[in-house]
Amino acid sequence: MIARILSIPFQVAARLRHDRALHPRGRNYRATLHLTGTVNAPIEKGDHDVVVRISKSTSTPGGLPDVLGVAFRVHAAAGPVDLLFATTGTRPVARHLLRVRRSFTVPYTTLLPYDVGGRVRVLGLLPAPGRRIPCDLDALDAAVSAGPLAFSLVTAAPSGSWEPWGTLRVHTPLPGGSSDTEAFDPQLNCLPGLRPTGPFQRFRRLSYARSRRGGDRPAPDRRTAARR
Repeated sequence: MIARILSIPFQVAARLRHDRALHPRGRNYRATLHLTGTVNAPIEKGDHDVVVRISKSTSTPGGLPDVLGVAFRVHAAAGPVDLLFATTGTRPVARHLLRVRRSFTVPYTTLLPYDVGGRVRVLGLLPAPGRRIPCDLDALDAAVSAGPLAFSLVTAAPSGSWEPWGTLRVHTPLPGGSSDTEAFDPQLNCLPGLRPTGPFQRFRRLSYARSRRGGDRPAPDRRTAARR
């Protein structure tokens, strides 16, 4: 009951915006996800072509700071997996706290934990050093065209150190409205051995559903996603 009540503002916000409640504006890119064999998850190691959506949570104008997001779908043999990341800290407690940022080249995490091969883990994206890209969506295409946006994909136990899993290289801008980026949902597009876990999952599931309902957006269809 509490989770249902707390999720209502997401539907109201989506209805007022006629769009998703959070991260309504973003840019779409082709990217290469390279996974190593260091994590026991149901996604094959090697290279995966993915579509990445980079967004601002409240759509602040220009380069004004915001909570930023990175989302992508991996097409594993067993089905599609949606992974969503937001700007947070990197230390054990800070991994679960959203942070407002001024640059896209900063750390992101899944905020809430995952069951990864039977172990509780937080997933993270850590930027390659030496580059700063201001959080201006209108300038992001040019920045990515000038050079790939590179991250290390990492995992960590709730109070443990980050361990490498692979890399993500965001390299080619796409026209807006790509169907691959319209409906990321980590609650629906997940697999045994790589799925959200923990006490907040009911609230998160209801929040995604209410946001879709308020914005008149269909739920992701696993069968359609798997064929892409």
